[in-house]
Order: sequence, then structure tokens, then C-alpha cells
Amino acid sequence: MRYTVYIGTYTYADSVGVYSAALDDDGKLTLIGSAEVASPSYLIYSSDKKYIYASNEARDVDGVPGGAITAFEITGDGALKKIVTRPTGGGSPCHVLEHMGYLYASNYGSGSVTAFPIENGVPGKAELTHQHEGDGPNKRRQEGPHAHCAMAVPGTDTFCVVDLGIDQARFYRKDGAALKLIQAISFPGGAGPRHVVFSKDGLFGWIVTELSNEVFSIRFDKEWAITGATSTLPTGYDGDSACAAIRLSNDGKLIAASNRGHDSAAIFDVDVTTGLLTLNGIYSVGGENPRDINFSPDDRWLLSANQDTDTVTVLSVKDGFNIVNGAAITISKPTSILV
Repeated sequence: MRYTVYIGTYTYADSVGVYSAALDDDGKLTLIGSAEVASPSYLIYSSDKKYIYASNEARDVDGVPGGAITAFEITGDGALKKIVTRPTGGGSPCHVLEHMGYLYASNYGSGSVTAFPIENGVPGKAELTHQHEGDGPNKRRQEGPHAHCAMAVPGTDTFCVVDLGIDQARFYRKDGAALKLIQAISFPGGAGPRHVVFSKDGLFGWIVTELSNEVFSIRFDKEWAITGATSTLPTGYDGDSACAAIRLSNDGKLIAASNRGHDSAAIFDVDVTTGLLTLNGIYSVGGENPRDINFSPDDRWLLSANQDTDTVTVLSVKDGFNIVNGAAITISKPTSILV
């Protein structure tokens, strides 16, 4: 089956914004088009898949200092039409979440979360900004809060904000013009939690830590608790590396986490009854600095956005995560993959 893939980028080099590509039945990617916007570093679909929302991780957007979010309408041929850009009021927004009528931007630089009401697919002006406080033991990377990701807990009105700077995952519910803290999970000092994914039933979650290169399993039983942790790197590896993306396969049986430095994808088998992980293998992505990875909807392919080699590569899941020769495309500074 043929899929359309949207690729977010940093635009400080040669990229113009969001790119679209076709993923064919043989795993080959072919560039289709592009939409101009400043550093759309992370992309998500709207719940009805009629729009794409992007975080603009830039110093200024449309002449306004600071980062922003941008909404695109998906046209009949899959091209993107920019409909609105809104400033987040926070530094370096690097992730977006749509949840219960709002779009939430995670502002990495300022360690805050900004909420935008959505009407007919279009985000309005920012309604609130929730500021995190604190720091961590890594004085170079954790001098203050760094909200890195927000993800909804399926089937609930809560969502989880992962903060690399304060070593916490914080669960919130929107309460009027404020975010109400429901629970906070603390990680070992200096772990640097970065991204989270949840099972479809909302009972299990997995959080990747950028600084300690681990995936932590969490489980809900009256409240959330950490149930296990496993490394994303080979035993004995002593080189520099930092985790980036974490993805759950569409069938819920695999977790993939990307290693920037080791330049690989760590693949784990999921125990669907406990949420615990077993290492399947660690596989080369065929490029440097895999900032994002993502499964195709049929789980046949794993795509990798390799920021430092300006490529998007394709791994064949059924063939043991081997790189598909001749399938890659060249894009300047790719950072996000939406399939």
C-alpha cells in the first residue's frame, strides 16, 4: 500500500519547511512536494486527519521573536496549505499534542506548556502557559526545566508532559484556564526523560531518557509507577550517544527508540500483559543523528530521519530491520516523520 509521509525539518540550513514523500509498497521513498515554514521540528495529524500541526522551533517566526505553532490544511492531493501560525510565548517549542479540543506546545527552552483552543481544526490564540520549575544534576543540560513532549493518556482526560530538565513526567488535566497536576513521576537524577508513548488501552507507557539512554516502562494501577528500565545501547558501548525518539508499533507489539551517536534503533518486544520490554535487537539506521523514527501504518517499515546526514532511510521490519537499499531520500536537517 502507498502512504504519504510528511517530514519536518530545521530550516537553518537548506530546508524550506515540511516535505511530503510517497512510501511505495517496496519501501522506496519519493519526494512529492514541500510547504514553506520556519523550522517545523515536530509534526502531528489532527484527530480527523484533515490538518497537520507543527511546532516551529525557531528564534523568530513571521517576524515575531520566539517559537510558534503552525496549522496546515491537507488538500485533496495531499499538499499542505498553511492556514495559521500562532506564537507560543515560550522558547524553542519542540513538540505538539492535540487533546480534547486544545493544542498543547511543549516549549523546551523555557520549560513551559502553552495551550491553544481549536475550533474547526484551527488553533486560536494562546489561552494559557503553564511554567515548570526546578533543575537537575546535569548542569549543562538541566540548568532549568525543559518540557520536551506532551502525550495524551488514551481514554482519559489527562495528558503527560515529559520534562528533561527536572527529571519528571507530570500528568495534567486541563481545569478552566489552568493545568491541574494529577501526579508526577520522578526519574533517577540526570536521566533526562525526553518522549513518552502509551498503549491504546492507556494502562502502560514507555518513556525514553535522552541522557541515560534508557527506556522506562510505566504502568497505571490507581496511579502511575515505574515498573522497569532497559538500556538502548549495546553492552560495553562507551561512546557518546543520546536517545531521541520513541515509537510504539501500530499493533502494540514493538517499541523502537533511536540512538543519536550510536546511530541506531533499539527495538524491544512488548509483553502486552505487563508492559515490560525485552530487547529484540539494536539496528543501524544507515545515517547519523536519528532525531526521529516512525513505523508505517502497516508496521512493514521503520523510517529514520537522520539529521546530520540529511537523509530519511527505510528499514524493513519483516526482514529483521535491514536497511532497504535505494529507498532513502535526501532532505536537509530532517527532524520529524509523520506517516
